[in-house]
Amino acid sequence: MSDAALRSLLLSLRRAAGHIRLYGTEHELTEEAVDDIVDAANALIDLADGCTLTILDDTLYIDRTPATAVSVAFNGLIRSLEQAGVETIVFQAPVRHEDARGLAEFVSGSGSPPSGSITLNEGTWSRVEMKASPTDGLRQAYTSALSALRTLGDDVSTGSRIELTEATVAVTSLLEEVIAQPEAGLLLTTVKSHHEYTFYHSVNTSIMAIALGRLIDLQQDDLLVLGLGALLHDLGKVGVPAAILQHPGRLGPEEWAEIKRHPVIGAEMIFAAAAPGHEHAAIVAFEHHAGYDGQGYPTIPLHHHDGEHGPAHGDRLHLFSRLTAVVDTYDAITTRRAYRRAESPMRALHALLTGAGRSHDPDAVQAFIGMVGVYPLGSKLLLDDGRIVTVLRGIDVAGARMTAAVISNPDGSRLDPPDLIELDPATVADQVSGFGSGEDLGALLDLLTIS
Repeated sequence: MSDAALRSLLLSLRRAAGHIRLYGTEHELTEEAVDDIVDAANALIDLADGCTLTILDDTLYIDRTPATAVSVAFNGLIRSLEQAGVETIVFQAPVRHEDARGLAEFVSGSGSPPSGSITLNEGTWSRVEMKASPTDGLRQAYTSALSALRTLGDDVSTGSRIELTEATVAVTSLLEEVIAQPEAGLLLTTVKSHHEYTFYHSVNTSIMAIALGRLIDLQQDDLLVLGLGALLHDLGKVGVPAAILQHPGRLGPEEWAEIKRHPVIGAEMIFAAAAPGHEHAAIVAFEHHAGYDGQGYPTIPLHHHDGEHGPAHGDRLHLFSRLTAVVDTYDAITTRRAYRRAESPMRALHALLTGAGRSHDPDAVQAFIGMVGVYPLGSKLLLDDGRIVTVLRGIDVAGARMTAAVISNPDGSRLDPPDLIELDPATVADQVSGFGSGEDLGALLDLLTIS
């Protein structure tokens, strides 16, 4: 089963519930979203010969098979369903419009559980009956990090004193999983969320920073602090109004000044809550936008890790800050935002190379490119025979063969599941859009971990 059908259903459900909260059940946008639920649910039933979605421990299963990537991408919606007491959603063909509307109303918190072609909490599976996935640990570490960030966000919003214990435990798990499955970890960073951009971006930045730190032989204790700093690097943005963060046009002077405060705010919060030995995580938050040439922000004098004073620039920035700045930029460029489209990995690497020596440490940039290669994991490539593939592993900047998965044929028909191939870079005709869409990522992770 393709992840695409399940993603379409969950997107439609989340959109319909959101429209009901904003506009009510009779609004045109609500009706369109409910129609999309019907279409997606019936398509899913056709693919799976009937459909039972089970939610267990933040994981969504279709029948008894875990939907790993979808569970990560829709973690917020899955958590909301769990909190509403939903264990299973059973779809019976044909799914009717009124039942789909009832499900959306229930998810929005304004209705009773649906009945008819859609029912809740029937035919539940026990934990021992569920199939395991090789990436269960990685998924759990990722969603635990998301949960830790949400907790911190709530604490910041309510003015409560923040605690970093949950975040530290989550980064410890991420560290263990990235060491055990480095390629799967990097592939999972292609999961993006427009709905919760800052949280997903922060987890992706943490994973890539850990992988980069491991490449340059940092010790375990240092990797933990690096990962924690990368996870929390944008913590100060929690207090910035969403209207500013998602502003579609050019920011005015006052709005830009608000954005530029987030490194200082985040660093102060982290430093106040950090355990002994973890204080450098605050430095990462403070310095990640300072710029290798000192032309970024903040520009105020800083008592540096080397005991000197002065504006941050060049090698005087902490190593962890320089590493985080590179992966932060890469993930941000390859993610769609309200004010611009997502760029391809190749364009992101070009931006890093262009900024090397100015905004970014050139050694950190070269190390990152050495880690991800010319075609980073998750890149979609058009081959000279018309097939489209996604890069999975074995990337080599020297041009050696790499492992990829064929996701579509020359005629445009999709392969489900994708075919694993050894790919010669000389056959690559172009890089195509779609990086970070999450489509078919579950099948790709399965291919990667069992091959």
